[in-house]
Amino acid sequence: MTEQLAVDEQQLDTAVLTVSRNDIRQISSVIVEGNTHQLGEQRDFRRNDLLAGFLPETGRLSVSWVRLADGEQLDVHQHPIKSMIIVCKGSVRLLGDKEQELAEGDTVAVPPGARHGFVTRPGEEFYGLSVQFEGIGLYENQHAARVEFSGDSTPMAKLEEYNAERLRKFSDHHFFDLFDGGHVRRDRRMRDRFVSALYVWSVYFQRMLYARQATCADPLLREVYAGHLREEFGHDLLLKEKHGVSDTVYDPILEAVGNWFVMHMHGTDEASKIVIVHMAVETCCQVFGERTTVAFTEENAAGTDTSGTSYFDLHSEVDEDHRELGRDYLRGLSAAQFPQLMQVCAQAWDQIDLLFERISAHMVR
Repeated sequence: MTEQLAVDEQQLDTAVLTVSRNDIRQISSVIVEGNTHQLGEQRDFRRNDLLAGFLPETGRLSVSWVRLADGEQLDVHQHPIKSMIIVCKGSVRLLGDKEQELAEGDTVAVPPGARHGFVTRPGEEFYGLSVQFEGIGLYENQHAARVEFSGDSTPMAKLEEYNAERLRKFSDHHFFDLFDGGHVRRDRRMRDRFVSALYVWSVYFQRMLYARQATCADPLLREVYAGHLREEFGHDLLLKEKHGVSDTVYDPILEAVGNWFVMHMHGTDEASKIVIVHMAVETCCQVFGERTTVAFTEENAAGTDTSGTSYFDLHSEVDEDHRELGRDYLRGLSAAQFPQLMQVCAQAWDQIDLLFERISAHMVR
């Protein structure tokens, strides 16, 4: 009997095996640090006894069938080992550190620690193979998955995260050192040069809002924009009259930056306009108002009238609401539109950094 069993095992070792996809046990979710994350359909080959016995333990390979139905998403995550994903059927969008549309036959090589995830469009689905080359598979033990999820990985959340990072960097701009150190408050001439250079931007800001209102074809957004325009209307004159703008500043860089914002109201879609005006400009304006108002709390030596509403106080108060306008519109967009919006956001912040770099130069000349 013992000899017969040995013969059977030897025959099994040399036999060609076929295993149906459905014979590999499926999992559809995994719990990591107490949070449940959806995987779509995940079938690790080692959850089938025949395949587990066939795959080698030395130079250990892990292979899984993976599937995402229409509209399903595998959240952005990372793991400590290399992984390869092969698109066998359908299409899917790669998320994370690199975003790209993938089609049948495409292969994704993911280094250890790289952030990645996948999402299908409504009406589409994705079938693929997930392969790892070191140790147990990512979800082979579903109770101890070898992954770390990145939290909220929606395209909108990534855009918000990037915008917040640019705001943090803007808050550290050396322009604010002149205010934090009390230089502008104590030096009337520096204060005059500041408001004169700022007035150039303030005029372009008004033109930007006029251009957006004139070119908007969406009736709902046009109403939102109109409310914003009403609340911002005449702030350039407020700056000029309340804060003693007397000198006329001509600076080709300030003119170029101002025109960049105005021209983008003529040549971009509504989503890009929202990113430029509300995520970038109004977000920076709130910080700007809060950090600069201290220099204009008293009448200056020339007797300039700063009573009543200050341009700087006003911006520190109202821009908190203005920065949130249009967010619902952005949340309704498809994931495919966000890579372009991320580029637009970066360009707008680059222009803002250049704007304040140039205003700083006028103040300390």
